[in-house]
Amino acid sequence: MWFKNAQIFQLKDTESLDTNELINKIPEFPLKECGSQEEFSFGWLPLIRNSEQWSLASDHCLLFRAGKEEKVLPSAVVREELEAKVAEIELIEGRKVGRKEQSDMKEELVFTLRPKAFSKRTDIWAYIDLKAKILVLNSTNASMTEQLFKHLQTTLGSFPMTPLQAQVSPSSLMTDWLVKNEVPASLETGDECEIQDASEDKATIRFKSLEPLSEDVTRHLQQGMAVKNLALRWSDKLSFVLHDDLTLRKIKFDDALKEAAFNDSQGGGLSDMDANFSLMSLTMREFFASYCLWFEIS
Repeated sequence: MWFKNAQIFQLKDTESLDTNELINKIPEFPLKECGSQEEFSFGWLPLIRNSEQWSLASDHCLLFRAGKEEKVLPSAVVREELEAKVAEIELIEGRKVGRKEQSDMKEELVFTLRPKAFSKRTDIWAYIDLKAKILVLNSTNASMTEQLFKHLQTTLGSFPMTPLQAQVSPSSLMTDWLVKNEVPASLETGDECEIQDASEDKATIRFKSLEPLSEDVTRHLQQGMAVKNLALRWSDKLSFVLHDDLTLRKIKFDDALKEAAFNDSQGGGLSDMDANFSLMSLTMREFFASYCLWFEIS
């Protein structure tokens, strides 16, 4: 299990957080089939489909997975049905259908059509690291993040966490790195970045396949633009794109780490996952220590 994105949150009270309780309670709050009139359902999933393994522990870390099942009712279908119904009324009754009546008709159509809609499932992986005192999500989707927190609170009764609080602006710091050519020693710049000006229209320039320290980029920064996201490589262990909201995207772990995990695995689904998670969580713990120093996160 190698995360491709990461949202990191700080755990406020790890001493009262009992991961054994979470391990025991997760199977009690599984993802259930979305009801005929429900927009969505949310719940825990086994790590591997049809298995009884709901979580995985490694060196004070606990991996788990949740899922969201939602009814997919395309707006075009609703709009087409509504237009047909409005046209029929106007033809037969010889009158215009007002906005309020159309809104009521639309609600009724959604109620009628939803049971026939097909369901779509989206997964979200997460793990707790009690040593680093963090929760790491393999997602940057705000809706999925909110649902995961709500379900953790439902499962445990409470789940004290907080977003990372940087003492320095991530955008300003990344801009300084490039303008002053003072990237931290453990980092190397990648080949993409996005910069944005401070005007109301937020004009944006995206650079790809280009060294961010090049004159093409730094010239714009010296004229007042700021870095919104920046491709970086850390300690020859992972590369990623760091965004100004502190999220990591396009994460790629080094092939040497993946090879080491492969050699540690006994072969097979859960064994592979265990080996991968062990090395990934350890690497992320080391990375987080550096990450906190850059942005003065305490």
